Amino acid sequence: MKRILEHLKEKQHDFAGSSFVAFLQDSRLAPQERLSFLPCIAPLVMGFAELARNIAGVEAEKAEPASDDTQHWSLFLKDLQVLELDASADFSGMLRLLWGEDGNQARRTLYDLTDLAMTSSPMKCQVLVLALHAVGHVSMRALEQVASEFEGRTGKQLVSIRALRNQFKELPWVGGAVELDLLPGLEQEALETIDEVFGLATEMADGLLGYAQRRLDAERPAGREDTAAMTFQEFGNARLQVLCEAVGYSASEIQTVQRFFTAMSAPWGTRRIGTTPPWRSDITDDNTPFEFSLALEGDRPEVRFLIEAQNNPTTLQSSWEDGLALNERLSEEFGVPLERFNQVKDLFAPRNPNARYSIWHAFCLKACGTPAIKVYLNPQAQGPERASEVIEEALKRLGFANAWRFISEVAMRRGAKDKLIYFSLDLSAHEAARIKVYIAHQEASADDVEAIMSQAKQYVPGEAYSYYRTLQGSEDALQAPRSTQTCLAFTSDDDARPYSVTLYVPVRCFAKSDQDAMKRIHSVLEPKRYAQLEQAVQAMARRPLEAGVGLIQWASMRREGGRPRMTFYLATEAYSTTKPRWVTPEAVFLPPEQASELRQLLS
Repeated sequence: MKRILEHLKEKQHDFAGSSFVAFLQDSRLAPQERLSFLPCIAPLVMGFAELARNIAGVEAEKAEPASDDTQHWSLFLKDLQVLELDASADFSGMLRLLWGEDGNQARRTLYDLTDLAMTSSPMKCQVLVLALHAVGHVSMRALEQVASEFEGRTGKQLVSIRALRNQFKELPWVGGAVELDLLPGLEQEALETIDEVFGLATEMADGLLGYAQRRLDAERPAGREDTAAMTFQEFGNARLQVLCEAVGYSASEIQTVQRFFTAMSAPWGTRRIGTTPPWRSDITDDNTPFEFSLALEGDRPEVRFLIEAQNNPTTLQSSWEDGLALNERLSEEFGVPLERFNQVKDLFAPRNPNARYSIWHAFCLKACGTPAIKVYLNPQAQGPERASEVIEEALKRLGFANAWRFISEVAMRRGAKDKLIYFSLDLSAHEAARIKVYIAHQEASADDVEAIMSQAKQYVPGEAYSYYRTLQGSEDALQAPRSTQTCLAFTSDDDARPYSVTLYVPVRCFAKSDQDAMKRIHSVLEPKRYAQLEQAVQAMARRPLEAGVGLIQWASMRREGGRPRMTFYLATEAYSTTKPRWVTPEAVFLPPEQASELRQLLS
């Protein structure tokens, strides 16, 4: 028996030094990257309890199961959604997880282990349990470490890892194998059983590692190593130049955009980007602290960017202080007026430690060539429970007391499902300068969107409904990692009703890939505008559009001046790309005649 235990310990030590375990322990990679193989083990998660009962034999089948198989499966699905590895929970999604190509290796391993258990003697089953416990101990220790890192970074819980550990702990133990005196000739059979179990485990681990590495190769933008060595300013200005050139900006216009980007990213912009984001900026999914956008209206597109001040290290408070310092630099260097901001800044000073951000700044170059600056403030700076109070008071101070009634009674009529998320000010002294209030509408249907958008002064009935239905793929209320948003813009001529209402659709949450997102957008954008967007997206992309989702983050629309203005928000993917995902439902692409009618409506 001593020889068996020594051999088991040796095999366990070898497995702990395997490439797969080293991959799980590689802190240079994001936790999501190290856990990207989890959908591949779905067959094992579903079938492991049955394997345990097969090992226990007929007598154990008369007893109650040691764990609730359905509960383990539901926890596993929940974690896949938290990690954005698979957002599908319908019947077809279950079939893909359990019987899709990605799970082939885990299925074969499960079948081989089951066959081994069902054809083994009681002694051999005990050795099988010992070997599985040894493999499980090493694997679960590494998985729990990654899960802990993920939870520490995101504040989100991964509950299935603990459930998987419990499944291993609940393996049937048939009569104290450690105390068993093996009959002559059976020791070699026990050693071969250990080798067989570890051989199957290593083969599966190699398959999972290969899958994860292929995902990394597909998801990382081309030249990521070069990107990591660049400064934020070098990278941002280079991507801005590509975007501006794609839409026909002149050399002097490009210089203006880059000058503002350099000024607004100082002094932190001179730091290297590195391989992991220093701060979990909520501007983009991969935490890059800036995002570009393209507004399609008039004769040429309008290039814009949104940016978050950084520090070393960055905190909510440091970001706020750096944002205030940026305001002062903008005022001194470019003459940006701060009077309206100063009237309300005390309301938005960060006091809520769980807030996603404290202050952001945005830039755009108007069609006339005039730069414009906006500031974004967090209504939940004092806590979500005080968000309404903060916004109401800010509106009163700025002379828009009547706006709150409209916001609270019309735009937020669904109660807790409608949340205040941004308060924006044009940093301008012009009488047409806007105050904008952004609301996230959780699980919004096309009817919900239409009801809010119809309150705009310039509105075409059904316009928002069709736009939303086409981009989301359904008129129903769907769950998504990001909520649909509306923005209510008020100007001094009327504080009782918004000057305009803008709809923001998180298209990357509904599309399978960026290629799919472009197909959806094609149905709602007239040909000339679509050609402009397509040229810009192709210029920005450093990978095939079908290789990821999230380059196109948001799609927005509103009516202004009697015609639609559509804006598309583009991520630079400095750190990572979200892999293509299965989506439910698929996009609803309109027949040509209906698409033509919709385009006429939007023209």
